[in-house]
Amino acid sequence: MKEEYIKMRNSGVVNWQLLYTYATEHGMTLDPQAFIQGVQFVDVNKVLDQIDHEYELTLLYDKEGKFIKIVQ
Repeated sequence: MKEEYIKMRNSGVVNWQLLYTYATEHGMTLDPQAFIQGVQFVDVNKVLDQIDHEYELTLLYDKEGKFIKIVQ
């Protein structure tokens, strides 16, 4: 899961199916439809930051603070 997550983050495109899988592995019991509806009300960047921290990832940013990629 961690490697798939890193690929997603480095691609710059949020893979909602991957995040749903992550959520269900961590005890969420919503069906996929309810999950998609619910994420509309969540700051996705905060969720990604939390997962980055959980996986103890090192992130690379440019001078303006824009995310470039995850480095290992």
